[in-house]
Amino acid sequence: MKTIAFLLVTALGFGQNLQLEQGKKAIRGRTGCYLVDYSFVEAEALKLGYTKDNRVYDVNLNKSVKEWIIATEISPTRIKLQHVLQGVDLKGQPMPGGIIHHTGEDWEFNAPLLFDYQGQNTWTAKDLTGTPNLWVRRVTSLDDGLRYQCAAAWSTDTEYASWKCDGLAPIPGREFRDMKRKDYQDLDRSSKLVVYDSNWLEREQNTKIIDEAGVKTALAKELGKTWYVRLPDSECKDAQDFAKSRMLFWDFTREAWDEELKEARTWVDAKTPKGQPSRYEQISDLEETWILKDLKQQENREAAKAAVKKIIEDTQTRK
Repeated sequence: MKTIAFLLVTALGFGQNLQLEQGKKAIRGRTGCYLVDYSFVEAEALKLGYTKDNRVYDVNLNKSVKEWIIATEISPTRIKLQHVLQGVDLKGQPMPGGIIHHTGEDWEFNAPLLFDYQGQNTWTAKDLTGTPNLWVRRVTSLDDGLRYQCAAAWSTDTEYASWKCDGLAPIPGREFRDMKRKDYQDLDRSSKLVVYDSNWLEREQNTKIIDEAGVKTALAKELGKTWYVRLPDSECKDAQDFAKSRMLFWDFTREAWDEELKEARTWVDAKTPKGQPSRYEQISDLEETWILKDLKQQENREAAKAAVKKIIEDTQTRK
């Protein structure tokens, strides 16, 4: 019996180590410079009386988008990917204000919990201690705040590694900001990442959800895909230079969020009052001030992080 128990524990340990190492390899394999092509379109109306929107959201309609993706190993089981977006016009010239701190991905293996989106700008902590060998992917907004989280294992038994997960999220910025949508509030996401030798793909099959008075109603099905086609690193030089001057501040922003979320079990984002700057705008303004100072000095580091934390605390409720 002891021999069987030993073999079982050994096999479980080997499986955990394999999932950890193969997951880290796949995540790190997505770093570098990429030409990005993503598009989304409604495929089916689900609510009686609703006519599906036939517009296609195409990020490259009037420009070309590149992304410089950087990996930071926060711990042996946690990797942060930061996307830096670089837009150029149809003539290949840099666009004014075309480089931004874009979305982030915080990957953690065997994370103890994740924040599960409930709707109405509210997240609740979900215990994951009973489901080992999963990678939690926390996708972060432009201000490094919660966007959505999901937990799944990397599949490595096929030629190319993949990761598939389903979960609820707020309405995407591409919808309320760019497409001017106000007729739904949530997005039930089904996302699959596939990492190829040089490129990677994210496919989505989503459901748009009306979330009113505690009742969720399906509005429409949406299909989307995002191709990341690898380019020489030199193609993202402007984004690299932008990131180098700001990485320390971005680290403090991430640390501030970590500390705020550490003790929270319920997280509610406040809506930005009309006429007031959003949390992203406030943190961006703060960034422009602090990158002019020496952030290697401890006094400045502490002051910068404290300023970010104050903005976070003023724009959310933690329970």
